[in-house]
Amino acid sequence: MNLISRYLTESIRTDALALGKMAFLSGPRQTGKTTIGRLLLAHPENEFTWDDEDFRKRWIRSPAQAIAAREGGPILLDEIHKDPRWKQKLKGLYDTSRQAFPIVVTGSARLDIFRRGGDSLLGRYLPYHVHPFTVGETAGPPSPEEIFTRTTPTFPLADVLRLGGFPEPLLGGSEARARRWSRLRRERLIAQDVRDLRNIQNLRALDLLVDLLPSRVGSLLSINSLRQDLGVAHDTVTGWLDTLAAVYLCFRIKPWSRKISRAIRAEPKLYLFDLTQVPEGGPRMENLVALHLLKACDFWTDTAQGEFALHFLRNRDGQEVDFLVARDGAPWMLVEVKSNDSRPAPALERWAADLKTHLNYQLVTRPGVKTSYPDTGVTVLSTEAFLAGLV
Repeated sequence: MNLISRYLTESIRTDALALGKMAFLSGPRQTGKTTIGRLLLAHPENEFTWDDEDFRKRWIRSPAQAIAAREGGPILLDEIHKDPRWKQKLKGLYDTSRQAFPIVVTGSARLDIFRRGGDSLLGRYLPYHVHPFTVGETAGPPSPEEIFTRTTPTFPLADVLRLGGFPEPLLGGSEARARRWSRLRRERLIAQDVRDLRNIQNLRALDLLVDLLPSRVGSLLSINSLRQDLGVAHDTVTGWLDTLAAVYLCFRIKPWSRKISRAIRAEPKLYLFDLTQVPEGGPRMENLVALHLLKACDFWTDTAQGEFALHFLRNRDGQEVDFLVARDGAPWMLVEVKSNDSRPAPALERWAADLKTHLNYQLVTRPGVKTSYPDTGVTVLSTEAFLAGLV
């Protein structure tokens, strides 16, 4: 089977593996973590998975013996975090073998959670967040200084909007199969991943929460409103949302409040990883842009090109800019998502001037648009061209 080279493959090879550290790949289910791991192998025999019963028995007895049949080059360990003592065993394997072979570790969303608590592996690995395909993904993603030099899409915007960015539905090309894939993914997240992380008694209410989230995309997320709809406590809703974020069903971005007069400080905005779950039109387009910006922030941060974080701007007067990208703790880029309004939004112009952001874009769906406004530093650009220029 031919594997499509992904955007992180070469970075992991020349970063973590070249430095003699393990590479930990975390991210949503079925987003290509194992594929990236396989692309890093010199020999396919060096892939070992916890789901293989023979390997599992050998690993429990002795991790070194479990991989004794390996060939030269890196090894891939998949889903080993299902072993309750995986950290201790992996630490021992790495400490005795790091000069002999590089190690790539992949797993479900739980890997990222278990990595954080009591991290005995600190200093021995580098983490990488794997995201779905995006409009402009290539095997050689741009640095922050190189973005927007390429405006030709790898995947047409219309296809990604229609099918989402997960490999199977996007490459399959069928909306009907994409809907089936999305339904099965959701069922597995709730039935398996959520239960692995948290003992939730009221699964019916949790399922209703998942039903409610698509209508909240792009809006301020009111926990109190969700609490009333579900008939559960405020802390319960907060805990459930944390769990759904941990299994990569959704993600939240916080408001940027520094140097913003009358800024809101508490309520985040929420977006979904599965784009096909989001209502069509404005919410889905905004969610798509959020996914692209988050992927870029994670990639640049993971590959030591700076500390990047995704936020939004909103004040108590209702003025808002959809996205703010912070670079090393300072505002760097503003992005406003519109349909076809070619005049820069007043809030975008105002905050571009106040924050002195380096990049300021208003996105429109119409192709072939690129209009710069030197007085305000804002560029109105076609959404597809903007997304094609990112990671």
